[in-house]
Amino acid sequence: MEFRRRTKKLSGLPIAFYVVALVFFVLLFSFNSLYYKASEQPKPVVAEIPKAEIEPDADSISEPEIYIPDVEILPADTVSIAQEITPIKEEKKETPKSETEDKKLAKTDEKKDDSKTDSKEEKITKIGKDRILTAFIPGTMGKAGKLPSHNCKAKGQLVMFITVDKAGNVTSAGRSSGIKDVCNVTAAVIWTKKYVKAKKSQNVSQGTYTIVF
Repeated sequence: MEFRRRTKKLSGLPIAFYVVALVFFVLLFSFNSLYYKASEQPKPVVAEIPKAEIEPDADSISEPEIYIPDVEILPADTVSIAQEITPIKEEKKETPKSETEDKKLAKTDEKKDDSKTDSKEEKITKIGKDRILTAFIPGTMGKAGKLPSHNCKAKGQLVMFITVDKAGNVTSAGRSSGIKDVCNVTAAVIWTKKYVKAKKSQNVSQGTYTIVF
């Protein structure tokens, strides 16, 4: 009789199990080796450098200024004595005026006198009261004759304000009151400067002159 040994055939499931176990052991071994290598590497040592303390400059430190008054401090006895002593005022001596000052005063007096004389000369007098008229426009101020020829149509009274110089001539004339017509006023200005005269005097005179058209 022949005896045959019975053997079991390996199926697909056990083979996969063995493969997974093998891969697991390989990964575990590699992980352990990497861990030991990392632990064996020396860690970097960080050396701490102490910071040097910076001292402030001597110039930057400002010392407080102490104000010392320039007054001499006296003891109590000397202070009381100083209060009792009163200063004696010196009498000012009057110095005699110099010749130059006298000359200046004399000049000022002369100037004052000159100004007074000038003011007297420049005094304005009144015509008819302080100064008399010697010539008139014909037919005016109660004088005989007729007015010079003119083309003015306005009729009435016209009062002119005139200024007479030292020689007796009318230097300026203008309307004071009365007729406002330009023709009459212009004719009156021309006539007063041409006909009116006054007595010679040392002063300038002013007054009014009446014309009836």
